[in-house]
Amino acid sequence: MVILSSEEFKTQENNHIHMGLEGLKDKINLQSSHGFGNEGITPKVETALNKNEYISYLMIDNKVAASGFGELDEKTDKLDYPGAAQSCKFKTMYLHDISVSEEFRGQGLCKRITDEFIKKFGKNHILYLTVRTEVGNENISGIKCYEKNGFIMLPKVYRDHYDGKNNAMIRIPTNSHKINSKKKRKKKRTKNKNKNKKNKKK
Repeated sequence: MVILSSEEFKTQENNHIHMGLEGLKDKINLQSSHGFGNEGITPKVETALNKNEYISYLMIDNKVAASGFGELDEKTDKLDYPGAAQSCKFKTMYLHDISVSEEFRGQGLCKRITDEFIKKFGKNHILYLTVRTEVGNENISGIKCYEKNGFIMLPKVYRDHYDGKNNAMIRIPTNSHKINSKKKRKKKRTKNKNKNKKNKKK
């Protein structure tokens, strides 16, 4: 399982070419397109590279078995607009086009791809994605995969996609729990100090 930045992926592709090896760009495009049932091949890797995204893939028997992409929210990542630091304590990343080739389904590869993004970004990033929830055509396996990784469904946040209704799912950074715990401890200490001061005055 690999997650590479766009620059790292470009470097890897160039190294493969210099060594006379086949690049992975076309393989990932083919796997991702067919993973979503598309007849043609969509240049998803090229699009990801143009947007400076992260690219994840898993190889089995020299085949791309699964892949996914992660797009950092530039505004919250760079905090380059007024009030950003105050309005958002965590960076955000949009996970998308997570797919598993048909022959490798049922092996937990969706969870493994998502796990890798969580390991790399889950501590300090709000991770979010969309999943098909169209009645009668729900992506049940996808929903279960993301729920196992700590994502929660946002019933009122959705969009109409080419394959029907898609709802947003979100995962809160693990560091947020530590921050909340620290705040609670600090609040408790302050409360105890104030209580002790009152007792002394009595």
